[in-house]
Amino acid sequence: MTIRYRLLFSYIFISLTSSILVTLMFFTHFSEVMSDEIKSDLKIEALSMMEEIDGHLFERIQNIMLWRNLQVMQDIRVGDVDKRLAYLLKDISDGYQGMYPFLLVRDKKQQLVASSERQLKAMIPDIRDPSWQAINAKVSLQTGTLQHNFLSFAVSIPDQFIAGELGYLYAGVDWEKIYHILESPLPFQQKEENSYTVIVDKNNQIIAASNILRQANVLFAQLPKEWNLSTTDEGIQQISMPFLETDKWLVSWASSTGYRSYKGLGWKVIVMTPLHNALEPVLSMWKILLVFIAFTTVLAAVVSLLTAQRIAKPIMQLAHYTQSFMLNKKQPPPTIKATGEIAELSKQFTLMINDLEKSQQDKVRMAKFSVIAEMSATMAHEIRTPLGILRSSAQMLQREKDLSPIAEEMLGFISSETTRLNELVTHLLESSRPHETELIQQPLRRVIEHAIDLLASKIANKGVLITLEPANSTSEISYDWDQMLQVFLNLITNAIQHIETSGRILIELTAETEFLCIKLSDDGSGISDSEKESVFDPFFTQRKDGIGLGLMVVQQIVIAHQGRIEISDSQWGGACFTLYFPWHKQEQ
Repeated sequence: MTIRYRLLFSYIFISLTSSILVTLMFFTHFSEVMSDEIKSDLKIEALSMMEEIDGHLFERIQNIMLWRNLQVMQDIRVGDVDKRLAYLLKDISDGYQGMYPFLLVRDKKQQLVASSERQLKAMIPDIRDPSWQAINAKVSLQTGTLQHNFLSFAVSIPDQFIAGELGYLYAGVDWEKIYHILESPLPFQQKEENSYTVIVDKNNQIIAASNILRQANVLFAQLPKEWNLSTTDEGIQQISMPFLETDKWLVSWASSTGYRSYKGLGWKVIVMTPLHNALEPVLSMWKILLVFIAFTTVLAAVVSLLTAQRIAKPIMQLAHYTQSFMLNKKQPPPTIKATGEIAELSKQFTLMINDLEKSQQDKVRMAKFSVIAEMSATMAHEIRTPLGILRSSAQMLQREKDLSPIAEEMLGFISSETTRLNELVTHLLESSRPHETELIQQPLRRVIEHAIDLLASKIANKGVLITLEPANSTSEISYDWDQMLQVFLNLITNAIQHIETSGRILIELTAETEFLCIKLSDDGSGISDSEKESVFDPFFTQRKDGIGLGLMVVQQIVIAHQGRIEISDSQWGGACFTLYFPWHKQEQ
C-alpha cells in the first residue's frame, strides 16, 4: 500500500475510532472522571489558598519584625515625649493604605506609649490576655472577635543598649486580603457563583470565611463535627448535611505548611462546593462534545483526501533520493513542486544531504584543533622556559676547551634538539591554523637513522634490537625534515614504551608503484581491535603517564604530506604502523 493511501486511511480510521472511543468513554466514565477532576481541583485550590495565606502572614510578620528594630522604638524610654514614634506609626499605617488598621506601642508594664489611631487604644487587649497565641519566642497572635474583626500581632521590642526588652509593638492586620483569597472562584465555577471557603484554627474554630458564609454568621463558630475531615487521608470528602439550602457538599482542605522561616499557625483552609453545582456542567459539555466529535470526523475525512496527495508525493521523492544516497549513487536532488513548508523541507533536506559528510569531517577536525589550541596556550610558557635554559647551558658548555668529540657531539644534539623542540611548541600553538610544510626531495632513510641515533640511549637502556631494512635503501620523496623526524621519533618512542626488556623493532621500506611504504613493527603488548579506531584521537593513551598527543601529531603530519597511516597487528603480536607517502606531491 502506498503512503498516499496509508495517510488517507489513517486519517479516517483515527477520526472514526477516536469518535467511537470518546463516545463510549463518556457514556461509561464521564461522571466518574469529572468527579475526580473536581476533587483534584478542590484539593489544589485549598492548597493554593493556604500557601497564599501563609505567604501573606509571612510578609506581615516580616514587617513587624523589621519595625521592632528601628532606632525610633527606643523612644519608649522617654515615653515618646516628642511624638516621633506616634508619627512613625501613623505614617506606616497610612502608607499601607488600610492594611494595618492600627499600630501601637506599649511599655513593659503594658502602658500605652504611642498609637496610630486614638479610638483603638483601649480596644486591643495586652499580650497577657489568654486570647493571644504565641507563634514563637518573639511574636504572638490574636485572631479577633465579632466586635473587632481584624488579625492582631504583638512582638517584643529589644533594648538596644542593655539586655532585655523595652516593650511591645502591636499591629492590626485587615482580614480583607485574606477574604479576597477566600473569594477566589474554583476552576470549574462561573465568576458570579459564590465561594464557600473558611479558615479554622488548630482548635477547629472558624476564624475567617468567604462573604456568603460570613453573612450566614459562621465566624468564630466551632466547626461542625461533620466537617472534621481528619478521619480521611484523601484530603477530600463528600458530606451530606443540610446547610444553606443544600444537602450534599464536596469538601476539601489543606493544612498550613508555613512559608520560608515562618512555620505556620496550624490553620486549615476548607473549600466546599455544592455537589449539584459541580456536576451541572456535565450535560452541557457532553452536548458540545458530541457536536465536536461529529464535526472533527467529517472534517478529517475531507482534509485527508486533500493532504494525503500533497504530503505523499514529495515525501516519496525524498525517500527515493535518500535510498540512492545511501547506496552511494550519484544523482541530482529531486525537484519538488510544492510551496511553503514542503518546499522548505525539500531545500533543507537537499542541503543537509550534501553537507552531511563534510560537516562531520569538519566537526571532528575542529574538535581536535579546539583541544590543541586550548592546551597549547597553557603548555607554551611551561615548556619554552626550561628549553631556553637548556639551550643556553649547552651553548656555554660548547665554549669550554678540551671537549671530547663525543661531548661536542652530545652538546650539538642538545642544542639542535632544544631548538627543534622550541619550534614544535610554536607549531603546536599554530596547529589550529593551516601550516605550510617545507618539502625537500631527499632520501627518507636519513631521517629514520637520525631518529634512531637520537633515541639510542632509550634503545640501549631497554635492550631493544632495532633493525632498518633494506640496509641500502635510497628511496627519495619530498618531505619536511623536522616534521618527518617528529613522526619517527613518536612512532619509535611509542614502540619502545610498549616493549618489554630485550624486545625488537623492525622498520621496513618498500617501494611500490605509487607510494613509498614504511612499516614499523614491534613485539610489544599490541593494541586491541576496539582501541585501534581511537589511537589517533587527542589524549587517547594506554599508559598512565601518557598524554595521548603523539599519534595524533603523527597523523596530522602524514596527512599534510598527502600520505596515510594505518594500524594493524605485527607478525609477533605487537603493533604495526604502516605509512604510505606518494612519490610526487600533488597540487592542492
